[in-house]
Amino acid sequence: MWKITLAGVAALICLAGPAWAQVDEIIVTGSRSIEWDRDDIPVVQLPRRADNLIVAVTVVNDTREAAGRRNELIATLRAMVQAAGRDARIDLSIEDDGALVPLTEDMVSTLTLGADPGRADTSVAHLIVKTPIAAADTLDDASGRIETFVEATPKTGRSLVDITGEWELSIIDPGQYRRAILAAISSDATTTAEAFGAGYAVEVSGLSNRVTWTQSGPLDLSLFIPYEMTVKPR
Repeated sequence: MWKITLAGVAALICLAGPAWAQVDEIIVTGSRSIEWDRDDIPVVQLPRRADNLIVAVTVVNDTREAAGRRNELIATLRAMVQAAGRDARIDLSIEDDGALVPLTEDMVSTLTLGADPGRADTSVAHLIVKTPIAAADTLDDASGRIETFVEATPKTGRSLVDITGEWELSIIDPGQYRRAILAAISSDATTTAEAFGAGYAVEVSGLSNRVTWTQSGPLDLSLFIPYEMTVKPR
């Protein structure tokens, strides 16, 4: 008989439930993505579409008087939230350390507005606009929904709304895919052990690493756990 020395695979799969879950929606591409050398990416990967296409949007207002400037900008932000609430294909968020926090109408009046360092008497607010990615979507389909939303936003006073970021992808709770990835690694290890025969055992390390990812297409990701597999004589 052959033996697979996967000292924790079964236990890890059993534990790959709520205790491992990351409940945040994470920005996974663009400037926030982890750069992986192709040689460092393991063979076992889980392909899937990203959950949302996202882009940074800046709302700017240069009304001279400060109170009027804030009022116009807040009114524009509130109109954006209300418009997004009527469109199931659009959501607004603010970014907090790479995670997305949904923006509600109640939050709008509490936002701290920034100043444009290159323009006097100009206030800015930075938002993330996102749209769910459907199975049949192309990048043009998904980005077009956001562009249409931004163009149609009612602007109060001297407010302007512009797309200022790069198109990026996000994924909700990447930890939920841990069980499926571990099962695939276990299956591959079993196949490998059988191929080498009874005189060899397979050892897998790195299974305590978190689920991570690489972009595999315009709207697609490959999820994986950075593990290493070694074949050794018994």
